[in-house]
Amino acid sequence: MTTEVFVIGHSYIRRLRDYSCTSAEMYNLKLDPDYFKVNFLARGGLTFTRLSRCPEFMNFTKPPQVCFVQMGENDLCQTKPRKVCTDIISYAQYLRDGVGVRTVIIGQLLRRQPWASSPSYNADVIDANNLLRTEIKKLEGIHFWSHRGFWADLSYLGKDGVHIDANSTHMKKYLHSIRIAVLQHSR
Repeated sequence: MTTEVFVIGHSYIRRLRDYSCTSAEMYNLKLDPDYFKVNFLARGGLTFTRLSRCPEFMNFTKPPQVCFVQMGENDLCQTKPRKVCTDIISYAQYLRDGVGVRTVIIGQLLRRQPWASSPSYNADVIDANNLLRTEIKKLEGIHFWSHRGFWADLSYLGKDGVHIDANSTHMKKYLHSIRIAVLQHSR
């Protein structure tokens, strides 16, 4: 049986989709297509306010078994970490309870260059991740995923200071991180 996977989010996911289409090796998150079918659902600049108005993010013809959600970074530009945490968890619970997704994985929020956002942005990312990690432990079928290799420095960022550099090993590392999350939580 093939596990249907949706990778959902903002421009990070759109760029990951584009990157994964650059070679047969990266296609389908490098997951065996006999066992996994990966779909990307992404929109640049996506916030939870915009998401709630987009039917494609709220309605699924058939519920996927696994959803990986990378969202919240854009929201942190204008909203406090606790509200962002609440919005992320609410969406995850909607996917689980309203749509019928068996497993929802929430990706750790990533930092930006200090000059690319508000002065408190990176501290807010850390606060939001800590809140998410704590709150998600209490939930069944929803998991927090820490992206390894993105915390020693900000070298993973492209010239805009916001997005993962698509022409580096960092996008491959990001794809690998999501791939491992899906493998680990789809068992």
